[in-house]
Amino acid sequence: MGKDRRMFKKRAFHCLILALIHTVVSLASSREVTAAENPHTTLDCLKFQAQFDKDGLAERGTFEVPLDASTKMNVFYWVKRGTDRTKVPVLLIHGGPGGNSWRYYSTFKASSYSGDVVSIDNRNEGCSHVMSYDLDPKEYSVFRSRRVVEDLEALRLKLYGVGSKWRIFGQSRGVTIAHHYLEMFPDSLESVQTQGFAALTSQGATNYTFDRSHFNARGSERFATLFPAAAKVIEDAKKIFATEKICLPMNFLQLDLAEASQPQVCGAVITDSISYKLSAYGKWSVIASDLMTLRNADGTLDRTKLLAMFKKEINGNIYVGFMNYIMGTNGRDVGSPSPQTFGRITTDLNLQKALISEGRFVAEAVYPAYLASGYQPFVSEGDGIDFTKVNAWLEAFEKKNGRKFEVTLFSSFYDTIAGPELYDDEKALLGDFVNLYPLANSGHDGWATEPDV
Repeated sequence: MGKDRRMFKKRAFHCLILALIHTVVSLASSREVTAAENPHTTLDCLKFQAQFDKDGLAERGTFEVPLDASTKMNVFYWVKRGTDRTKVPVLLIHGGPGGNSWRYYSTFKASSYSGDVVSIDNRNEGCSHVMSYDLDPKEYSVFRSRRVVEDLEALRLKLYGVGSKWRIFGQSRGVTIAHHYLEMFPDSLESVQTQGFAALTSQGATNYTFDRSHFNARGSERFATLFPAAAKVIEDAKKIFATEKICLPMNFLQLDLAEASQPQVCGAVITDSISYKLSAYGKWSVIASDLMTLRNADGTLDRTKLLAMFKKEINGNIYVGFMNYIMGTNGRDVGSPSPQTFGRITTDLNLQKALISEGRFVAEAVYPAYLASGYQPFVSEGDGIDFTKVNAWLEAFEKKNGRKFEVTLFSSFYDTIAGPELYDDEKALLGDFVNLYPLANSGHDGWATEPDV
């Protein structure tokens, strides 16, 4: 294991050096960064653009923004033009990090809204991708939420000009971006709607990893209640992985990394890798059906299918594939993993009772492998919302216009990423300036499944 870790660390270091060399060469030849380094993102982008053009329902393009002080990049956007030019455009801000606007397109391409519907792929994500996801977290400082807001402002001016406004809807990480937009450029907004996250205080950001593990525990316990047969598959799989000390490789989406050099995930925690899927409450029945396919006719588990499924889950979980990117972007915006929070996760009794736990999987499997690959642990350096500034603007708006500015928050009870408790800080600090709507029967996918949203 020690040899494997050293080999993985050496490989990660070589990947980093090659990426930096490529970047230097690119910058020497052009001030505009256009190279897409992640093969998964590149392939998905090409498929999306092909489908987009085949549909012919909207227009797509790119616009140039500063990547940093000396380099520029292109950001991808699309617009579904409305028939009524007097209607305020709607801007959709997708989640992530590592996300994209493609789900929005598939959902809203048939929208009956008579105004424009607009979305971008946030910088370094989707078709706006310029770097790989396996660099050091500090490499990603130029992709944090405030920089995305500046891109959105540039697009608003490009499409609609000075004095224009648009309604914005942010989901998951897009919620953080939307709140920074409200803090930075409130006069550009007609209203704000969000689902799947909330604005946090500095203490809330510090506690987020720990709190999220509890949201996942609640979801997994509910899943076990609704699908007891699938839960029994998980329990039987845990016994097999634990008693036989089975280990599976983790590749961090580096597909050219030899399996012998990959860190190993061992024992019962392997089953926790599937829990990330619980964020999509509307697909729980599909998850349960997939688990049931592991049963043989005689009631035993098919070992070949078992190992294949969980090897896929380990390497398909976003917290494995995008660990560095998450820590370097969203982690800095809303709270990031640290030894302290992971220590609390692994000793929390309520969490240990959960059927499956994303928190425990990340704490006991992903993060140790992350450290073994040569990266350093760090405590959250969150860039939180300035609630005082937002409050002052909201008060001034009400005084000037005789009405409150519309800020609507949708929370979902079975959201394993942002449970309803996460909204307490924002509701307490902004009070009646925000409208909070709890959704009782949805998860992180509530933006697409709830008619109210």
